[in-house]
Amino acid sequence: MKLAQIGLGNQLTSKVIPVILSKSVLLNNYIEFFKKPGSAITYRKAGASDKVAGATRVLGVEYEEAKFTPQYDTASRRFIGGQVKIDIALERMGFDLASEFESQLMRHMKDFPGIFHNMLINGDPDVDPKQFAGLKKLVLDNRTVAADTNGLELKQGNDNAAKKAQQQFLEKLDETIALCQGPNKVIITNARVLARLNSIAREYLTITKNEFGVPITMYNHVPLLDLGEVQTAVNTYAPVIPFDETLGTAADKCASVYVASFEEEDGVSFATTEGGFAVYDITRVDTWWKSTYELIVDSALVRPNALSRLTGLYL
Repeated sequence: MKLAQIGLGNQLTSKVIPVILSKSVLLNNYIEFFKKPGSAITYRKAGASDKVAGATRVLGVEYEEAKFTPQYDTASRRFIGGQVKIDIALERMGFDLASEFESQLMRHMKDFPGIFHNMLINGDPDVDPKQFAGLKKLVLDNRTVAADTNGLELKQGNDNAAKKAQQQFLEKLDETIALCQGPNKVIITNARVLARLNSIAREYLTITKNEFGVPITMYNHVPLLDLGEVQTAVNTYAPVIPFDETLGTAADKCASVYVASFEEEDGVSFATTEGGFAVYDITRVDTWWKSTYELIVDSALVRPNALSRLTGLYL
């Protein structure tokens, strides 16, 4: 289920959800949540078998038995949100307090997707237990493709070196897409890699729009999304996927591309609760009007082959 389906259902939550969705193609169209009660939850994974699925036999001989072992994992409760407040004395000074409060709250909602996007890629509960594990943490080594031993420069131009690099990039990208299994694949990158792909593979790209009129670029019919920036301080932003990774001798200048299949309690999914996203009604506390907004969520890689990563790209 989508973000709109896990909202608390009160008037304020219903009002802000469209603002969030209009700023995030990922949350609007692709991210899937599943609801379970409790302070921590258990969910079913793909399971394990002691035999490869499927075999051959001859007449009169049974198939060899395959023993399946159920597998489960646990999702915790992570909390992403904030609190907005305004001094009630401003009303006596002539300010339209209701308008000012709503304006400030909506500004926070416009920046909220960046917080989720950043944790989706970079979240690491081993570093900060308040975070859920991001794709960088979840992806398996055998689902990771290196663009080249020492990184791959995405060169512009039509000379032989540039054409070779461009072809290698497209082949590695196709390999990464193929490693991700599932019906709801999304390619996740940054603006500069997306721009370079647009310039070297324009014939493979199409553009559609979602219900908010936001353009969605498709590479060979797979959505290609730039997650943009996250607010790191007041009026300060940084890219969610920066060029700061190392591959071989290409130190601190590479970026990754992720391919994920987002599905409800399958593939890459997100555990939440009933009313998992909420903007609580405005209340008066001392000399303040206050409201808290919050998403209860944890990441779950239910099926490991639903996530892959291409590393070592630089410009």
